[in-house]
Amino acid sequence: MVSFAFRPSPEPPASKLWLTGRFPHRGELVADLRQRIGRAPHPITACPPDPRHFGLAVERTLALDLCDAPPYPQLFANLPEPARHKLLTIAGYHSLQEAPELSWRRTGRGVTGARLFTVGSLLTDLDYVLRQLRPGTPDEGCRALRVPLRHRETIAIHVGAIHAARPAFRQFWASYSGGFRAALLGYGCVTAGLALLGGLRVADLLAGTTLVELKTGHLDDTCQFHDLIDQVLTYALLAPLSGFPVTAVVIYLARHHVLARYPVDALTTGLAGQPIDLAEAGRDLAALILAEQARPAAT
Repeated sequence: MVSFAFRPSPEPPASKLWLTGRFPHRGELVADLRQRIGRAPHPITACPPDPRHFGLAVERTLALDLCDAPPYPQLFANLPEPARHKLLTIAGYHSLQEAPELSWRRTGRGVTGARLFTVGSLLTDLDYVLRQLRPGTPDEGCRALRVPLRHRETIAIHVGAIHAARPAFRQFWASYSGGFRAALLGYGCVTAGLALLGGLRVADLLAGTTLVELKTGHLDDTCQFHDLIDQVLTYALLAPLSGFPVTAVVIYLARHHVLARYPVDALTTGLAGQPIDLAEAGRDLAALILAEQARPAAT
């Protein structure tokens, strides 16, 4: 829909400092991930035109494929009804007319990756538009989104971007559908876009009680590994405070054909160097993040 640049969003300095101090023993986990990457098949080399947008679009594509109920309900609630109906239908969901309120469910998983990627890419752009406009209600969101959804030039740009990214997507989809999809479904019912701490942090996927963090980029230097560890730890510690029980985390490095699952207790004990009170650590981190969030408003 629109052309924009995404920037990575590592933990703010105070949160990152706390995570590094509380969980300093990272060498073993980094070594394990490096070994998994080394044992895996050759990484995917295809480079999409906009890597950050591509990663978000793939995340939404996999969510559409894995979730029995439509993911991102708040985003879909802001879509005009005709667009919502069309996109959900394309993605393989069907309305349950007999339900008290019209709802949608997946009836099968035979939808092609290309169709799902078309919807996932569009949802990525529409979500960006909504974040910029910040509508107060779904009705306001519907009115705001009618403009780009009806603008032919904007639609043409979006279609062109999808076609440009499809060669890379085909390689990721082939890897994912070759076994990783079955593994993720095996963890339990999948939900997407978990809003943690009132939406201050958003986790990619929750499969049963397993948090899933998806990465589509190259993972090369140590700083990237440490940023990933900070991200996974943050989600694992905050999720229970938001009502999502978590027993394990998965790091899915799609470009490297690696899916690594770690029990939360073992992961945090190894990173901290000793057993810790996860509930207490989660509360401490949440308080720090809330303080960081409030600080700019007070200056």
